[in-house]
Amino acid sequence: MIALHVKKGLFNFINDIHLNSKFLMIYIFCVIVPILTVNLIFWNRISNDMKERETENYNISINRVETDISAILEGSVDVSHSVSSDKDLYVTMEKSFNGAREYYEVFYDLLRDRINMYLPIYNNISQIIMYTSNETIVSGGNYYSINQRTRNALWYKEVLSSNNKIVLYTYRDRTDAGSSNYVQYLSVLRLLNDFSGSGDRYEQILKIDINMNKLYNIFDRERDYLDLFLVDPQGQIVCSSGHRYEEDLSKGYTNFNNIYGSEKNINFFSSKLGTAGYLDGWNIIGVPNRNHMLNESRQSNIFIACIIFIVTLIASFLILIIVRSYNYRVKKLLKHMKGVENQNFELIEIAQGKDEIGELVLGFNMMTSKINTLINDVYKLQIKKKDLEIQRVQAELKFLQSQVDPHFLFNTLNAVMAICVKNHYTDLTDIIKYLSKIFRRLISWKNDLVTVGEEISFTEMYLKIEKFRFLERFDYQIEVDEKALDFKVPKMSIQTLVENACKHGIQSNVGVGVVKIMVSQTDEFLYIDIEDNGLGIENYKLQEILESLRSEEDFCENVGIRNVYKRLHLYYADEVEFDIKSEMNKGTIVHYGINKNVININK
Repeated sequence: MIALHVKKGLFNFINDIHLNSKFLMIYIFCVIVPILTVNLIFWNRISNDMKERETENYNISINRVETDISAILEGSVDVSHSVSSDKDLYVTMEKSFNGAREYYEVFYDLLRDRINMYLPIYNNISQIIMYTSNETIVSGGNYYSINQRTRNALWYKEVLSSNNKIVLYTYRDRTDAGSSNYVQYLSVLRLLNDFSGSGDRYEQILKIDINMNKLYNIFDRERDYLDLFLVDPQGQIVCSSGHRYEEDLSKGYTNFNNIYGSEKNINFFSSKLGTAGYLDGWNIIGVPNRNHMLNESRQSNIFIACIIFIVTLIASFLILIIVRSYNYRVKKLLKHMKGVENQNFELIEIAQGKDEIGELVLGFNMMTSKINTLINDVYKLQIKKKDLEIQRVQAELKFLQSQVDPHFLFNTLNAVMAICVKNHYTDLTDIIKYLSKIFRRLISWKNDLVTVGEEISFTEMYLKIEKFRFLERFDYQIEVDEKALDFKVPKMSIQTLVENACKHGIQSNVGVGVVKIMVSQTDEFLYIDIEDNGLGIENYKLQEILESLRSEEDFCENVGIRNVYKRLHLYYADEVEFDIKSEMNKGTIVHYGINKNVININK
């Protein structure tokens, strides 16, 4: 029992919500929210996948660089091992030569290609130089005696002070004495003392210079993913992608932390060069390439946009087909309903379908057919003056009319309007809405007198339907004194005159037809004027109309104007004025005024 009460209360709450609010709720919670939710989930999933893929690519890139550079350094170390284990070379460099001639004889016999033979195999090495304190060695080629300039060099001090047998060291040096140009070196240094204890007299140092262009080529190969930096133990940038921070070596090395130390939002990728002692403190640092990330993000966004476009296109195509089916049949139904108004009971001959509109068309055809049959039967019975048969047919006609539930009609139209709103067919939605409101107003109007505001609202809905009917060939204007909105007038006293102006004054107009409604007041009178710019009424015809209004005889023409005139005089007797003015090719004005003293005001 409680569950039933809750369910009933919920339905009552929903039924109390305005239709526009219901459509808005459906649009937000059934269209916008699902689309946004799905797109956000999809976009987040793609973004996460892209980040994971990019992170994997970055790790692969930096590992690839670390492997290649380690191979270069290991090759240089292997050369240093080979040189240091060459006892013949070692013994030769320990000899004291008597003059340059003796040295050159030994040089050409043993020393000239002793070291250079490694260069073709290890092409990542630019040069191999052996320094010795043996002053009888003539400096040149791959062998140099240690002079004061050498002893002042930082690399020389580094190799002597290091506890490691092998030292990896970077330094810059002038190209020539007194020159302002600097050259950068990355060298593997080794103190040759493997045969110490056998009477060593001289200091021997092996210096292997790495080909820097090989390193730059490796770094530039990965620029699509990372901006790479080779950083020494002091944090100095030894090599970078694009050679950006080594172009001007006259100012010294650039410290990596001075460039990126303050940027906390960058996800750096770092890899040590190796575990050997001479590689301690040497790192390869990768900074993600933002342009590459932006391109990836842009491609991802384009991909998502293409999916949304394709899904929207397919959905729109299907919706267009469905709505056109509704639109075509509703227009046919509207056209035939207008025909019924003019006593044309032609059936709607289209594929009806089995949906709500199909049932509505079927019901309309059945109703029209029966009404047409009954009218013909009544007409024949009246001719034959068969009173009893006439009463029977009239009773059957009333019974048939009672079966047509007006609520079914505008509820079905509201269902059609819901589909049109969902699929953005605004024009058709408005027309069905106005038509539904007109039916509802006709059913709900119980009083014969309504306020001017209600009558204007009802009339404006009719004008909007006419506007949809004639499109750019029709327009209307409404000018109302807001203080006159609460005065009461006979219901449909304005709408009937407006309909008459549309039917007789506007339809035959070649140009744009305009109907103008003006409601004004003075201290004593309320004035209502309906003006059109139609073809006008000829003088003799206008006189016939005015005379027919005051006649007690019934006329088949001018029923609408005559009905308004009679009801005005019925309610307000002689306190009402009524007039019609018309000029050919200029239009017609229907005017009536009511004494405010006899009007009931709706407070």
